[in-house]
Amino acid sequence: MSQDAGLDAPITGVTVFRDGARIQRTGALEVEPGLRPVKIAELPVSVDLGSVRVAVFGRDLALLNVEVHNLVRTDPLRDDVTQLRSALEACRDAVQRLDDEDAAEQARLGFLGHLSESAATALARAVGSGRAGHDDLSRMAGHLSADTADALGRRRDIAARRRVAQRELDAAEQRLAAAEKRGRQTVGYADVLVTLDAAAAVRAEVELTYHVSGASWRPLYDLTLAGERLSVSYLAEVTQQTGEDWPAVQLALSTSRRQAQQGLPELSPWYIGRVRPPLPAVGFARSARASGAEVNVVHAAAMPAAVSPEAPRPPAPPLTAEAGESGAGLVYTVQRPLAVPADGGPHKTAVARFELDAALDHLAVPALATEAYLRATVANGSSLLLLPGRARVYHDTRFVGETALETVAAGEEFELQLGVDDQIRVERKLRRRSTSKAVIGGTRTIDIGYEITVENHRPNPARVSVHDHIPVSTDGDIKVRLRETSPAPAEQDDLGELTWNLTLEPAQTATVRYRFTVEHPAQLTVAGL
Repeated sequence: MSQDAGLDAPITGVTVFRDGARIQRTGALEVEPGLRPVKIAELPVSVDLGSVRVAVFGRDLALLNVEVHNLVRTDPLRDDVTQLRSALEACRDAVQRLDDEDAAEQARLGFLGHLSESAATALARAVGSGRAGHDDLSRMAGHLSADTADALGRRRDIAARRRVAQRELDAAEQRLAAAEKRGRQTVGYADVLVTLDAAAAVRAEVELTYHVSGASWRPLYDLTLAGERLSVSYLAEVTQQTGEDWPAVQLALSTSRRQAQQGLPELSPWYIGRVRPPLPAVGFARSARASGAEVNVVHAAAMPAAVSPEAPRPPAPPLTAEAGESGAGLVYTVQRPLAVPADGGPHKTAVARFELDAALDHLAVPALATEAYLRATVANGSSLLLLPGRARVYHDTRFVGETALETVAAGEEFELQLGVDDQIRVERKLRRRSTSKAVIGGTRTIDIGYEITVENHRPNPARVSVHDHIPVSTDGDIKVRLRETSPAPAEQDDLGELTWNLTLEPAQTATVRYRFTVEHPAQLTVAGL
């Protein structure tokens, strides 16, 4: 058997999953008759050794054996260390040149100081003897003063440039130290040894695939609302730290489900009931200590439901109708190749761009917030599966905030939150609250009324869904009755929530009024009202 032949097999394809990636390498070589060992060297340390697969293509060619060896070596100093050392020396030279300039200016100032003393003495004598006038003395003083000011200004400029040069020198020293430290690290890698059997001389094509950890992708969206048309830019953000850079080759994204939710404020049931005396806390604590028990309060709603490990998971739906099959999953091939270095940074690419029809309305919950929330009901008319992800929202060219999308299948209708619309004003006021008098053993009635005002300051008609509620009694002796509503609510549920659907023309104001009563025994105090 001949000596191992090294095969140059560059990366030709990458499929990115939620928690890893599948790498494809392809190479070709001439194979002589007989057994031929071939080595594909230095796969990254993040490779899953059990995932390595090799396929060979060629006439009268057989693949006999595949071996994967985990190896360790000390990474030698890289070529960039020499460049960093050169940059460090250049920074040191720059600092030294500035020190020399400053020394020259300092010597100039010393000379000007000596010249000033000598000139002052000589001119004073000349003025005293009448050989020179005061104008000569003033001109000489002006020249010396100007030269001194110029020298001081140059020294300040030199000092500023030296501070910058010193910072660059410090940074160059840190970069060199970090590079030298990295260069001496022990790193792991894997070699793949393939044994081929050729009946005759043939050109063999070798395809190698393997899985690596340290890679992932997530969807991002840019949503632009113009009128009642929603433009969707579907993006993918790919990150990887697998130990090898991915060149600009064919990139595929595997589908996956992720949990995400974003919602508007929702009313909780408004419970009222009988006031009950507090528990004797001191006695309770004593009994707990006396029994030696540890008292814990557990909220059942917070406990996660058990998941059977044997329960089959539904397959992930396709990302697009044009996705190709890959085992049990589906992948979407990005139209433009994307180079992704192993730097852990985000690298974005476009998956698709399309437009959808949007039905706009507003949601107002004046008991919780004075703002009206703009929302859009959209049907996914594209062939794409919209995965859970962060979405930036624009109104025309104006950025208004961020929201989140949940999983939306092709053809499915979804609701999109578009933030607060300040052009819809909502106000809720208590207009009535009275309590009737009752004799001992009789019934007392509490009469409460609210008024909600909605104003449309938009230039076009607006549909507003107003939500409010009345109390729900948890005590059979306390009766809650809705007495009046104007207009009548479109919906009313068993938990007391009321819904009015209003349509307002520009500059129109609508008013919603409702009144309810609470009846209870006179000796009973109502809690929660």
